[in-house]
Amino acid sequence: MNTFCHLPDDIIEINGEKFELELFLEVEPEYSLPEGIIGRKYDGNKHLLYTKDNVSLGEMPWEDGERYINRVEDVNLIIQTFQEDTKYVQSLQNVPAPTKAGEYPTTHELVVAMWKHFVEGKPAEETIDIVQEKRLKVKEKYLK
Repeated sequence: MNTFCHLPDDIIEINGEKFELELFLEVEPEYSLPEGIIGRKYDGNKHLLYTKDNVSLGEMPWEDGERYINRVEDVNLIIQTFQEDTKYVQSLQNVPAPTKAGEYPTTHELVVAMWKHFVEGKPAEETIDIVQEKRLKVKEKYLK
C-alpha cells in the first residue's frame, strides 16, 4: 500500500523508504506540516494528523499526498545524483590526507625566519616566533 508519513523527528517515509525532511524539501519545497501538528500519515484511505495529545483527520482526498507518494523516485534521484557528484569531486581532488610532515614548517621557512632574526636583526615576533607557533600547533595536533 502506498503511504506518506511525516514522523515527529522530521523523517519523511514514503512507501517504507525513509528520507530526511531537508532532502524531501529539495523535491517539494512548499511542503510543511500545519501549525501545531507534529506528524502525519496518509495512505489514500485515511489522512491522520498528530499533535502531542491528539489525532485528527486531515483532508480527503489529499491531492498533495498523492503527489508526494508519486515523487519517491525523484527523491531517490536526488540522493543518487548527490552521491555521484560527491564521488566525482573527491576523485578530482585526489588530495592525500594531511600529515604532520605536510603541515610542519619547511626547512626553507625555518632558515629564512632564523636568518631574518639573527642576521638581519628583525624582532622575534616577526620572524622565529611565527614559525615556532606553527611548529607547536602541528605538534599539538599530531600528539604521539
